[in-house]
Amino acid sequence: MSFKSALEFHNRTIDKLVTQVEQQQDLLSMVKSVLPEMLAEHTLHCVIHDTTLLIYSDAAVWSSQLRFYQAAILNVVEQSVKRVQIRLIK
Repeated sequence: MSFKSALEFHNRTIDKLVTQVEQQQDLLSMVKSVLPEMLAEHTLHCVIHDTTLLIYSDAAVWSSQLRFYQAAILNVVEQSVKRVQIRLIK
């Protein structure tokens, strides 16, 4: 009998989490595509919760600039998203 590492076992929970992370990365790429390069560098993470898109930035100055791009961001994300909320990661 050979030894299997934990990563070799099929795990539905891990598969689901990996899928969610991939979806969030795709969402972040879509959001960054409509932002100026400098602002996109400070846009760190995106998550959809109900009908709200949560965007996380690393500084208050960049968070305030993101507000000017809310309409453009809403145009590239899912139709179910009705509003954008910007949060700060410290």
